[in-house]
Amino acid sequence: MDLLQGRLAAKPFALGVTAVYGAGVATQGLLADEVTARAGLWPFIGAQAVLIAIWLVLHIRRLRDAGQGPAAAIGIAIVYALSVGLLLMLVVFFTNPDAVPHGESPTNDATAGAVPVLLLFDILFTPDLGLFMSILKALIVIAFLPTVICLVFSVQTAMRPGT
Repeated sequence: MDLLQGRLAAKPFALGVTAVYGAGVATQGLLADEVTARAGLWPFIGAQAVLIAIWLVLHIRRLRDAGQGPAAAIGIAIVYALSVGLLLMLVVFFTNPDAVPHGESPTNDATAGAVPVLLLFDILFTPDLGLFMSILKALIVIAFLPTVICLVFSVQTAMRPGT
């Protein structure tokens, strides 16, 4: 049975997409220091790949039910996958353990996991401190913009009349 075949009505689509977005939020826990220290970013990457595939199947089936083609869903899924790649680069940039200056030991206290979040907040809401900060802010916005696009597209897809 081909997963991309079939149709999906609005209500089951909305339930499925809500579950996918909920699982996507839950996967942020895979970026915790305890997980990345043992397994790296691979669990997060695998979970995101599975969620993108499920998101795509749900949208293609719903679009088919609405008499539409799958091109928009495929394009948005590709853009989202690229944004996950950019997000991973930003995570590695902020949490790179190799960035500890020579001769110093990395911090192991309980607050170390909050440092990237606080740093991100600081970067986004401090006055512009030059070209580097402007570029970094733009990259952060670019990394999260596809999530907003996906949400808007999902709502629009759910509201399309079925055939």
